[in-house]
Amino acid sequence: MKKSRKAPAFMPKLVTDILLRLPVETLLRFRCLSTSLCAEIDSPDFAKNHLCRSIQSKARQKLIINNEDFVDPTDFFYVNFDSNFEYTILLNNPLKSSRRCTSVCGSCNGLFLLGIFVKDQTMDFALWNPFTKRYRKLPPCPVQTLPGYKKFISFGLGCDSALNDYKSVMIAKIHESNNDDDDDCVRFQVWVFSLKSDSWRRIQDVEDELTSWVGSFANGALYWGCENKLVGFDLANEVFFDLPLLNDCGPTAIYYDIVVVFGGNVYTPIIHAEEDTIEFYLWVDNDGGEVAGGCWRKEFTLEKETNVSFSLFPPFPLAYSKEGDGILLHKGNLIYWYNFETKKRRRVKIHLIPDVPTYNFHVCWESLVSPGNNAAFDGEAEEVILGDLEAD
Repeated sequence: MKKSRKAPAFMPKLVTDILLRLPVETLLRFRCLSTSLCAEIDSPDFAKNHLCRSIQSKARQKLIINNEDFVDPTDFFYVNFDSNFEYTILLNNPLKSSRRCTSVCGSCNGLFLLGIFVKDQTMDFALWNPFTKRYRKLPPCPVQTLPGYKKFISFGLGCDSALNDYKSVMIAKIHESNNDDDDDCVRFQVWVFSLKSDSWRRIQDVEDELTSWVGSFANGALYWGCENKLVGFDLANEVFFDLPLLNDCGPTAIYYDIVVVFGGNVYTPIIHAEEDTIEFYLWVDNDGGEVAGGCWRKEFTLEKETNVSFSLFPPFPLAYSKEGDGILLHKGNLIYWYNFETKKRRRVKIHLIPDVPTYNFHVCWESLVSPGNNAAFDGEAEEVILGDLEAD
């Protein structure tokens, strides 16, 4: 009788390596092939390694688009960097309402924190992965039931990589007096929802009112703008820290308390109005930790084209090109590629997305990151729509 051949010992490793190269949609279909394969694809370690492979290979980067027009709220869409934005793909919005718009309150590793007003200043929140089509509504944040609660002023979503835990951060304005004009009685309470512990926890208050609605995640921390400085929040240690603003870039410089995160790094813009240029400075840590201190280093400069002015409002970088020779910028109702060598810009038009300022753009990597246990399915409404990439 002929003996059956055994699979080589390296086969499981080879299979895993192949799986890590596949898009999320294909991996979700492969879950039904076997119990062991399903367990592998659903594991947090596989999701983490799959994301790392995408970032390293610069593959499967997406541009998520949503309209935050309170009068005419719409769905979410996404386009692929890999296909030059040729197709616009409609996504289900798990918090969709015909009367209220859904806001993106943070994003990290393909996971989105969504928020929607339900009554006055009360909000519902959900964690959502648009690529696995899974979402989970968060339990109500306890601060909304406290006496003196006025409103949320800032949000953020980030990853504590040491614990592999995703944390949602809410900052709320509290009046500890019946007199709303008494600024001495204003507190800014901070609440953190841990996906791993499935619970809310109040931590130290933040001293100053932040000027950014949404915090941006980079290098284990969230960052917001604040008057005369930038504020960071270390997700592992759950402490706030300050980053200084630039103040020595020449007499024509216009400074902003704006933090810009893209490519996994923290930047701040400086506009030179007379020269009509904008410089982006990169925050560099002294010894690997933002809390320990660091400095700003000029990373690149954008120059205007003929009849194109940056005016007093800087464009926001979204992502570097795959080749590194340009950058995708968002300004007002426009997005365009800027080439570092030619100093030329190329307008990008996305099918079904009109040139209105209420559309927001969020760059992310396609991922398998789970929004938590008992996550629900957002439905089967995804639709692929052929579009055109146009350049001016």
